[in-house]
Amino acid sequence: METIVMDRFTCSSHDFVVGRIKAGVCYIGTAAVAKKELTKFFKGWPITEDIGSSQDVKEQLTAYFNGQLEEFNFPLAFVGTDFQKQVWQKLVTVPYGKTIAYSELARQVGNEKGVRAVANAVGRNPIMIVVPCHRIIGKNGRLTGYRGGIEMKVALLRQEGISEFAY
Repeated sequence: METIVMDRFTCSSHDFVVGRIKAGVCYIGTAAVAKKELTKFFKGWPITEDIGSSQDVKEQLTAYFNGQLEEFNFPLAFVGTDFQKQVWQKLVTVPYGKTIAYSELARQVGNEKGVRAVANAVGRNPIMIVVPCHRIIGKNGRLTGYRGGIEMKVALLRQEGISEFAY
C-alpha cells in the first residue's frame, strides 16, 4: 500500500480534501466526511498531509465552478475492484452537461442485468465531481443519492446546465 498524500482547500464555498498516490488523484471529497470516507475507501492505507500539494486540482475545480472548464486533465488513480474501475472509467466518458440512467451505464459496461451492481460501484466512486457520478440518474429521470448530498448533486447538474430531472 502506498501512502496517500492528502491536501485540503476551499473552492466555490466547498471545503475539499484531495488524496493522491504516485499514479494520480485517488480521492476527492468534502472535508466534512473525508476522514470517514478515506477510512472506508482506503482501509489501512497510510495517510500523510501536504497542504498545497494539489494546486492543479484546486485550479481546475475553481475553473469548473466558474463555468470555464468542462474536462479535467490531471491523472487519476482508481483504487477499487476491477468491476468498480470499469464503471468509474466509463463514468469519465459521460459528457459535461449530459446525464444517463444507471441502466444505460450498466449496458455500457456490458452488465445490463447488473444495474444494482453498477449503482453500488457508482456509489463507491471516491473521486467526486471529476469522475462525474452526479451525471447518473434513475431511468425515470429521478435523482438518486450522492456522496456529497442530493443538494450538491442538484447544484452540480445545474452548474452544467442540466435542469430536467426530478427529486
